Amino acid sequence: MPKFILMNKVAPPALKAVLITLVVGCLLLVVTAIQQALSGRYLPLLFAAVLWAPMAWGLWHLHPLARKVAVALLWLVIIVLPIGVINPFAAIDGAIDMDTPLWRLALPVFGAVALALFALHILGKYKSEFSK
Repeated sequence: MPKFILMNKVAPPALKAVLITLVVGCLLLVVTAIQQALSGRYLPLLFAAVLWAPMAWGLWHLHPLARKVAVALLWLVIIVLPIGVINPFAAIDGAIDMDTPLWRLALPVFGAVALALFALHILGKYKSEFSK
């Protein structure tokens, strides 16, 4: 039986903060999927059972695969979020108001990207904390 290291016994404070944020985010996505399943949409629940719940567990137990998946998803946020929000097609499709100033669109995007970059930095800096 493999020995699992819990986050609360080993991790430095910065890593703890990032991991708690990521675990809470995963658990919120699981709760949202459960709510959608109660409304009759079962696909998000399947996705939550396959990705978000195991990822929350893996991050809490400092599993290296969960770290790799988190890093990949954070890179996806960094690349896709700015392209998805700040593009001419969003304005053409009516997803955003044409009169909205660019800084109002960019500020939340830059904030999310900055947090994702910080999380990537911490996950990379403390890579050795994750069990093998």
